[in-house]
Amino acid sequence: MRYRYVHLGINPVGAIAGALWATLPPGHPELLEKYLSTVSNNDWYRYGAQNYVVWTAMELSELATQIAHLPGYANVYVLLTEVANPGPMGSNGWMPVQFWNWLNKPR
Repeated sequence: MRYRYVHLGINPVGAIAGALWATLPPGHPELLEKYLSTVSNNDWYRYGAQNYVVWTAMELSELATQIAHLPGYANVYVLLTEVANPGPMGSNGWMPVQFWNWLNKPR
């Protein structure tokens, strides 16, 4: 397995976009973020209520399955996609400077 950036989007089935944490049991998003820390050596960035970029070597199918098995996450939509060429020449947009610093840090 090789390390690469993975984008994670997550939303409960039937929930209105942006309402993720209101529909899950107490302790979220901390539970998900604790899990992400274990599969990424604590190398992930949350940039929205339901969106993360994770530096990981885990297979996407295994990552999705394990997220679905977290307590309270059995009925969520999970979208995982590899991020190709995310460095300074392969990405652009309006994000906080902390995100760009995280994305472009040496790994």
